[in-house]
Amino acid sequence: SGLILLKMLSEYVDISKCLPSLSFEVVQRVVEILKHFNTRTCQLVLGAGAMQVSGLKSITSKHLALASQIISFVHSLIPDIRRVLFLKIPEARKHLLMSELDRVTQDYKVHRDEIHTKLVQIMRERLLANLRKLPQIVESWNGPDDNDSQPSLFAKAVTKEVTYLHRILSQILLEVDLQAIFRQVVQIFHSHITEAFSKLEVSSPQAKNRLCRDVQHILVCIRKLPAQNFSSEPVRNYGLLDEFLAEKFGTKVDE
Repeated sequence: SGLILLKMLSEYVDISKCLPSLSFEVVQRVVEILKHFNTRTCQLVLGAGAMQVSGLKSITSKHLALASQIISFVHSLIPDIRRVLFLKIPEARKHLLMSELDRVTQDYKVHRDEIHTKLVQIMRERLLANLRKLPQIVESWNGPDDNDSQPSLFAKAVTKEVTYLHRILSQILLEVDLQAIFRQVVQIFHSHITEAFSKLEVSSPQAKNRLCRDVQHILVCIRKLPAQNFSSEPVRNYGLLDEFLAEKFGTKVDE
């Protein structure tokens, strides 16, 4: 659909060049096309309309990322489209069209930001779902027969899911968008997991070792996420969970 839109826009640019007298009408049509594409994309992806239209079982993070990609691409084209199409527009008629195009540009930016917010929300919901299982997992830690040297199912699950999200998004999104999304994800991980771990009742030495191991496992994962300038600390993506580890166990996870 993005390629079809690009072809249509290219044809309108050609019309504007060949028939300058139609430039005003061409810009109006381009504005309408851009509006429709943005609205329809929003309905299909954020509004989950594609589930009815094409029979998708769900709207995945990959679908959201692809929608963000095309919306960002079109958004980046609008200044060039404006520059070319406005060459033949009389000054007296430019103001109205410029304000219309400005609104469309803003709509695309808002749409892209909403998609990114949804991606962060998905990760937050997955984390909360895993956190709800944590008390039951921790119950086994205080048992005398608990000699498991691996991170808990909770730690494995949350790191697996955020790593998967990173892998999917990094194949599609620009680095600047990845950074914006994962800065929020890292913040959520630090705050929610630290809060949950702080409330746990761990008394036995093996339980404390399990908790320490989980924190370290999660922090190793957090270090790898693209959240540049998340913290002023020299350690990458340093946050509340690091402080919890240092305070509770007197240790740290480096780069």
